[in-house]
Amino acid sequence: MATQPEGKELSALRRRRRLRQVLGAVVCVLVVIGLFSVISGGIQLGAKLFDDSEEKESYELRLRNLVALDPTPFDSLDEANKNTLLNALIWSCIGDSSSHEHDETGAMYLPTIDIDKAAAELYGPDFKFTYETFEDHGMVFEYVAEKQAYLLPVTSAVNDYFPKVERIKREGNTKRVTVGYLSPFGAGGEFSANMDITPTKYQDYIFTKIDGEYYLSAIVASEMKPETASSSSVAANSVDAAPQEIMDDLANSLPADSTATESEVSQAPAE
Repeated sequence: MATQPEGKELSALRRRRRLRQVLGAVVCVLVVIGLFSVISGGIQLGAKLFDDSEEKESYELRLRNLVALDPTPFDSLDEANKNTLLNALIWSCIGDSSSHEHDETGAMYLPTIDIDKAAAELYGPDFKFTYETFEDHGMVFEYVAEKQAYLLPVTSAVNDYFPKVERIKREGNTKRVTVGYLSPFGAGGEFSANMDITPTKYQDYIFTKIDGEYYLSAIVASEMKPETASSSSVAANSVDAAPQEIMDDLANSLPADSTATESEVSQAPAE
């Protein structure tokens, strides 16, 4: 039979053992929570690393006006159709036309300094245009030397295509941006408010890195090809219409004083 001092010692030993058990359980729980947090954080970080949706949207915005004109592919900017490159920049610079000067007919003057800024952002700081009157896609852009500006035609901008960036692939100091061409026109050339979301063709837009930034340097044929007719019909049935903001962009690409209607757009020839 244990004496009183021995009983107290055994009781204290049991309390210390229970305390160690509780502390051990708490430590185990904390370890599990910490491990879960690390795994969860790693998964979220991995998802962010592989999620390039924001970058795709950024390139769609940068290329919207150029893709709309369906430019002829080129291996370098020196070989590109300069009129089409300039045409795309002009429409991207319109913005709030109320802040620009207009002539007596309501046509807007677009300063070339605005075009220079847009050109540097898309084609690179070293790319320069020779400003003069030119024609592209059936429209004449008159250069007014004394104002150092273009007098824009009062007409609608015909958007043959809208861009949908499918993938972005880094290749050394370049990015290969594969762009799907979404058309607002039906097979018969008629304008459709319910645009098929299946691209009719693909092109690779090559961006070259210069001083830490990427600028368009070439447009080449893509290895990605349009879906077959059967798969396209499945896609069309799964989504009835293109996002409304795409159709809004078509209207917003017009000068503020333009009064072109949807029927006028549908009658405009697609280049």
